[in-house]
Amino acid sequence: MHQRPAAVLLALILPLAALTGCSGQIKGSATADPNAAEAPATPPATSKKPSTSTPTSTPAPKQQGNVKITAKKKTTGLETCGVLKSADIQAATGGKTSADGSCTHSTTDPSTFITQMVTVPDVTDQEGEKKQLEIGGNTAWQVSSSKADCQVTVMLTDDPAAITSAFSVSVLAIEDFDTCAAALKLATQGFDRIPNA
Repeated sequence: MHQRPAAVLLALILPLAALTGCSGQIKGSATADPNAAEAPATPPATSKKPSTSTPTSTPAPKQQGNVKITAKKKTTGLETCGVLKSADIQAATGGKTSADGSCTHSTTDPSTFITQMVTVPDVTDQEGEKKQLEIGGNTAWQVSSSKADCQVTVMLTDDPAAITSAFSVSVLAIEDFDTCAAALKLATQGFDRIPNA
């Protein structure tokens, strides 16, 4: 009977692990595919209205609303996934885990799955109940798509040049567990641990 919760946890972990990952900067330059078909020099004259949009080389990041930053945090040179340790996860959940330095942690007794990472704030794209709050004086968001799943994301900086400007913790539980309380506790602990800029 104990194998069933483990199988359910594994079924939940694998798709989530495939969608999440540690962010990092990719170096190099883009080059055109020599085998790609050339685009026409002028667009066909099928539209009666001229386009009002101006093409840009990179899309602008989605706005998260008004962002308050009281404590600017370091966003470069950090371990993107090693902010929280096993002891932190165990203290927040009451469960047992041993995966230090990882983006993901799973616990037993209770069965939870936690992801942590320094990332881009993608709150506007997420489904679920959203609540804006503050951690350490900085804007944060809590997003809960169900009672079993909660994510807390706190802004580290408002610098537009920062590639990863937020710290995020997501908690998924298989059994009855206050995922938002654990996510908020872990996000606050991780925020406090990240050095000031």
